[in-house]
Amino acid sequence: MPAEAAASAPAPSPAGGYRSEQIAVELEGVSKHFGKITAVNQISLQVRRGELVTLLGPSGCGKTTLLNLIAGFLDPDAGEIAIDGRRITDVPAYRREIGIMFQSYALFPHMSVAANVAYGLKMRRIPRPEITRRVAQALALIKLEGLEDRKPRQLSGGQQQRVALARALVIRPRVLLLDEPFSALDRNLRASMQVELKEIVRKLEVTTIFVTHDQSEALSLSDRIAVIAQGRIHQLGSPQEIYRRPIDRFVASFIGDANVLRGRLVGIDGATAAVALGQIEVSVASSGIAGAPIGAVVDL
Repeated sequence: MPAEAAASAPAPSPAGGYRSEQIAVELEGVSKHFGKITAVNQISLQVRRGELVTLLGPSGCGKTTLLNLIAGFLDPDAGEIAIDGRRITDVPAYRREIGIMFQSYALFPHMSVAANVAYGLKMRRIPRPEITRRVAQALALIKLEGLEDRKPRQLSGGQQQRVALARALVIRPRVLLLDEPFSALDRNLRASMQVELKEIVRKLEVTTIFVTHDQSEALSLSDRIAVIAQGRIHQLGSPQEIYRRPIDRFVASFIGDANVLRGRLVGIDGATAAVALGQIEVSVASSGIAGAPIGAVVDL
């Protein structure tokens, strides 16, 4: 295992797997079809408590569909979803204790900032004094004190984004889901909001699943990245592992500019493979060429 991957891995249980109490979100064999189109194809994924995992992929790869399955807005055609060890596949969205921030922010235009943030608490019938206290805490966290009475139209794009984040966090969710929340912001504001988001989720230790098609965003924000294409996870690993050791040609080309070398597989010895590049033989991780027969042409 690469050093950077080993450093981020949790302690194994005596049975050889991860201890169940460390897992906040678990997907097992989850699939979703729309007619003849397979949007999510047998995806299995474990997200640890307090971890920020990014679902990264091109448009139409299935990442937002997967987020909607976790949120409960869609029902899977196959597989199981669990939060904190509790199966939630058949639990309605409003009972999943999940905070969601949409790409469009979805703020109520007729409500004030404070009322928008308080909405989820009111739906949960939290006592009014507690609502007032928690809304004040949330607005302080996102640095919008003094703007409680403004309407969304009176806010900048960055301020609207902060309000949407506060509304998702104020309910104290078990899991925070973020669907491309920075896509409407300009480049400089997007960069500053990425820093703020990372600080906030670290401070609150909230388990976060983040969806984006922006490679630099994923690399800078994430504890781990799941690179998705055609409804399946191609590679799951730390940003360093994904960037330095892409598992296949798609991951290498999607993550950034890549030099692809074509060689011939000479042999495999456990985790290491020997590949001939002309007159030169190199050793590489065998995980990226698993299943290829000796003599096959492979890309590095």
